[in-house]
Parts: sequence; C-alpha cells; structure tokens
Amino acid sequence: MRVKEFFTDSDRFLNRGDILVSRSPSPVSVLIRILSGSFFSHAAMVFLLPKEKDGFSKTFVIQSLFMGVGVADLEGYVQGRAPIEEVGILRLESEGFYQPFFKRANGFLLNEVNKPYDFHRLFRIALSVLFGIHQVTRRVGRRPSVYRRWMPRQFICSGFIQYGLFAAAEMENIPVARVVLKNGLTDPSKDELLGITPEDLATSNKLKWKYVIRRGWVYEVDNYEEAKRLISGGRS
Repeated sequence: MRVKEFFTDSDRFLNRGDILVSRSPSPVSVLIRILSGSFFSHAAMVFLLPKEKDGFSKTFVIQSLFMGVGVADLEGYVQGRAPIEEVGILRLESEGFYQPFFKRANGFLLNEVNKPYDFHRLFRIALSVLFGIHQVTRRVGRRPSVYRRWMPRQFICSGFIQYGLFAAAEMENIPVARVVLKNGLTDPSKDELLGITPEDLATSNKLKWKYVIRRGWVYEVDNYEEAKRLISGGRS
C-alpha cells in the first residue's frame, strides 16, 4: 500500500513499542554500516501513535542520533519522492509484552532525552568488526583484568532501544533474558547490551518482522531476508 494510506490508519498497523531499523544512501549511513558490519545503520522505537482527541495526528519515534536522544515524526522520514530512510518494522510479540510494558519502556527512554551519542562505543564495535577485538584488557601483575562499564548516559541507537526494554523488564519483574535481542547473547553485561547493533535487532529471533517501507510504498514481510531483498530493490 501507499505510505499515505498506511499512516492514515497507522494505529491499525503499528503498535507502540514497535522497533524500526533503517538505512539510507547518506554518507553517514554508509559509514555506520561499514563500521558496524550491518545492513541497517539506525534503530528507533515507535513512541506515540496519532490521537486526534489529544491534538496530534502523526506517528512519532524515539531515537538516539548524533545530536542526542530525541523524538521525531516517522512520516517525515519515509514520505515524499526522496524519502530520507528505508525502514523495516519489527515487533516483540510474546506473553507479557503488552502496551503498558512498552509505555514503561518508552518512559525510560524519554528520561534520556538530550543525552549524547556514544561515539566511543561505535568505535569499539568497529574494531570488533574489522579486527575481531571484542574486549579491552589490561594486565594487572600476571593476570589480565577486563573492565566493563555501564554507561546509561550515552547510547548508540540500537543499544538505546535495548536499554529501554531491559529497564522495563526489570521494573515489571519479567526475566530480562526475554528482552535480550541479540541472538546467542546469554547473561550479558550491561555494557554488552548497550553495544547491540541495528543488525542484531534485524536478525533477532525474538522479534517478528512486520513491514518494510521503501520509496513511498509499504510491504508486509515475514523475515529478514525478504526485508533485505525489498530494501535492496529486489536484489539479494
């Protein structure tokens, strides 16, 4: 369907808490994809759906950008002749993950508005992708010591989304393992959670693929490979 039709009835198609992964032809997007080894370069979460009675008619997402954490109009990214982003939409669908849960997750994220982007973490991810360096160690005497830091005041975009889900699960007494979105990551440190990439979200077996939005059109999709083909213009 056309993007305009999709957003006219967005509360039918979208849920608060839906996760977005996206990419664009911009130099920044290309650079992030190279550094993170990802097909996607950005991640966000649906924050508010239109409510005419409350005086707004647009769909808003919350995200961490280079200028800091903030809220943006999703339609502005994907409408028009030259949309800014090509977007995939995924959903966490499981028992206990209802709207109050995602409202709480969004509340935790909203608390972080204007917090800075974590360029240091992105650089470490780049080192991991390019050279296989996963941890920084320092030798103390004869024994190496690994230093991990929980830095909730700085985020990369996908780690920001993971942080909100993790914090909400802790508050709701939901086993946090159910919201760790990177496949194969068990008993993670908080530092590892914040280092989750857009590609980790896109390939997570805990998230269900719903839609792809590309060049003014919205497509229903069932999996990552199908989404990737559509966003690549039908090419693998």
